[in-house]
Amino acid sequence: VKIMYNILLILEGNEEQTLFNIAEHDGFCDKFNVVLKNAEGYGNIQYLYQYYISEQYYDLVLCVYDVDNRMEEKDSPYNQTRAGLYETLQDDLKVDYVSLCTNPNIIQFFLLGADKLESVELKSTSKNINSKIIHKYWEKIGRTKEYDAKEWQLKIIEESYIYNDYKYSTLLENSKELPIDYKNNLPGSNLGPLLIALKIGDEDFIKDLIDKQNSK
Repeated sequence: VKIMYNILLILEGNEEQTLFNIAEHDGFCDKFNVVLKNAEGYGNIQYLYQYYISEQYYDLVLCVYDVDNRMEEKDSPYNQTRAGLYETLQDDLKVDYVSLCTNPNIIQFFLLGADKLESVELKSTSKNINSKIIHKYWEKIGRTKEYDAKEWQLKIIEESYIYNDYKYSTLLENSKELPIDYKNNLPGSNLGPLLIALKIGDEDFIKDLIDKQNSK
């Protein structure tokens, strides 16, 4: 199979890395060469983005990060990330095109592989409330301590998909219920359509994103 596009995904941190490990294990379409880069914190996203777009190797560079329902806070990690990308792109719309964001956070996707949106929607950023929802589907997590993206917790979630307790195909299907407009919806995310496109090999979807980013 001829590789059509080289795609780089800059991931905010270990939770995003876990989701894409699951996606990779289940298989991206082999028309795409998908490379994952863990920024290990939102503060590094802008620099990595700037570095990789200047390299010319990748057809498409995208950034995956959380909103945490803090759109209104000027100095929130979400807004700092956007401001950094704006410095590079000088265009709000282009920042939108390169940003794959989930409100409140990426855990919403793990949960969508376990149940329908109505049962697992994260309406809060409270660790306590969200840990209870996570505990329902991963019994060892949130039993005594709240979920806080520790390595052992992410390993449990990742393995539950790899060993088929939960299915990535279910996650993709259920993600279609998530509103795409993450700025005005809790929960919300524009990541689902990309995950589906990478899985089914939707070249038009990828080409459209490339065109939007390259438009003057």
